[in-house]
Amino acid sequence: MIRYFSHQALHVRNGKSGQAMPLFLVVICTVMTLLFVSIVVHNMAASRVACANAIDAIALNAATWEARCLNVIAALNDGISQCMNIILWICATWAVMAGLAAFGVGVPVFNAYTKYAREFISNCWNTAHMLASWSERIRDMAPYLVLGETIALAKKLGVEGILYPLNPRGTHDGTNTLELHLEYGPPINLINAFDPIFSTLSRLDKVRRPDGTLKAIKNVLNSTLNLILGGNNKPIRKLILEKDFPKRQFVRFVGSQQVQPLPIPFLENNETERIFDQAQAEPYDGDSESMTWKSRLTKWGDK
Repeated sequence: MIRYFSHQALHVRNGKSGQAMPLFLVVICTVMTLLFVSIVVHNMAASRVACANAIDAIALNAATWEARCLNVIAALNDGISQCMNIILWICATWAVMAGLAAFGVGVPVFNAYTKYAREFISNCWNTAHMLASWSERIRDMAPYLVLGETIALAKKLGVEGILYPLNPRGTHDGTNTLELHLEYGPPINLINAFDPIFSTLSRLDKVRRPDGTLKAIKNVLNSTLNLILGGNNKPIRKLILEKDFPKRQFVRFVGSQQVQPLPIPFLENNETERIFDQAQAEPYDGDSESMTWKSRLTKWGDK
């Protein structure tokens, strides 16, 4: 073959240009074949990268929505703590005023503050209960929100696949449920916030005064406490992370994307190819009251 091309080159030099046509056809066919093969290979490589990026984005998006829900729950837990702090400050101030009023100092101010203290404490306690109920709703809604956002993004990117864990809710076994792996913390009782008042009443019981001011102050405190504690006295329990939360809170997405054939002349390749890939992600860097949850991709099989 090499000798043939050498002879063709000599014919060209001798002025026999028509003899170069076979050489030209062979060279141009070789170049075109290499060009088309390079285009096909590049298209396949670019499609694989695009598929991997799309599946990574879907898995990361699912973990991001989990992180957002965890941040909302952390904010609600912080709100519960702020409500309890307000109640504690009200009770501490109320106890100081009661101690002064028992000795005849600022009795009108104590009576006025007692009225507003009862309202403020009841409102703060009811608000804390409401925030706790919202936390439970966010926890229950989170897996369905994650699934919905995953389906929407996969459809937008043209990816078909499935998100693991499969079950949004169910038996809380920590292996196949998509729910946020949270548990109830220790109970928070309203009566614990009244320790300053109870301490003041205990000290006033040891005081002996001939007038009725001391007795009147004690009666006001006892009657007001009974009104407050006789209302919604159900304890509050925050949602906190389970002990093995880092090992259980993750998402995996396994999917595929179609690659359309290139319209290359003389190459009858009309079959659509499908590329498969997988990705795993998790929320991290937060706690039950710190609104710092983020999301990141992790290596497949780390969980």
